[in-house]
Amino acid sequence: MNENNTQNWQMTLPEEWTVKQIGEDGVEVEIPLREHPALQSYKSKDEAVKALVHAQRMLGKTPEGYVRMPGKDESKEEIDGFYAALGRPEMADGYELPQMDLPEGYEIKEALLSGFKGKAHELGMTPAQVNGLFEWFLPIVLDAHHGLEADACKNRDCELESLRAVHRGDTPRMLDTAMRAAEVIGGEALLNALDTTRAGDHAAVINAFAKIAPLVLESGLRGTGQGWGEELSREKLREMMQDPRYHDPLKRDPDYVKQVRKGFETLYPGDYAPGSRL
Repeated sequence: MNENNTQNWQMTLPEEWTVKQIGEDGVEVEIPLREHPALQSYKSKDEAVKALVHAQRMLGKTPEGYVRMPGKDESKEEIDGFYAALGRPEMADGYELPQMDLPEGYEIKEALLSGFKGKAHELGMTPAQVNGLFEWFLPIVLDAHHGLEADACKNRDCELESLRAVHRGDTPRMLDTAMRAAEVIGGEALLNALDTTRAGDHAAVINAFAKIAPLVLESGLRGTGQGWGEELSREKLREMMQDPRYHDPLKRDPDYVKQVRKGFETLYPGDYAPGSRL
């Protein structure tokens, strides 16, 4: 067979051999087999016949690497088998999340990581998919968290400035009085609620507790100051409250603050109950 015949072997096929073909307009039409585009990829009739025989041999066989996607009515075992074939670990704990740098003081709760892995396993995600999603999503969460923290700090500073504008040098004492009053009224539970909801950052809330403080803090008898020595007095405690470790939010020392509060409790027991925050 010469080169010209090799290039036009399709024309040797009988014209009456036809096949259905979808046109560019989406309409099915019937065309001569020798004009079918698929035949143009074969250089000769022999090559086309060999390809046909090979295709026939492959009918009913599963190609290497082929994984059948289960239908919606498949059993859990079949669905699990499909996900396992794709590379999903047997258990959610099998995912190993990538190590990422976190801001100082920031820690991701184990319950959150466990929930993330559990949902990924439920959805049949592969380890590569889970790692990619985690690396994309975590920075977004951190940015959102930092934004909320920054807004909260800005709001707290504004509220504190409004208190200082009114109470001036008496602000530290007023803050401590308000907190002690809240502690006497609601104990640890109320203090935690004020912290977690950030209600304690609002000047209106602090002023309210400061106003009722005389009703709940001055009803007890004056304490003896035992354990503090002769230096314990209202003046001494007020002097300690001027220390930056007490009144400055940026330098606040929890142990120092606790010492001052313990001094007030000793000097003015009021309605303090054992187990309160001291």
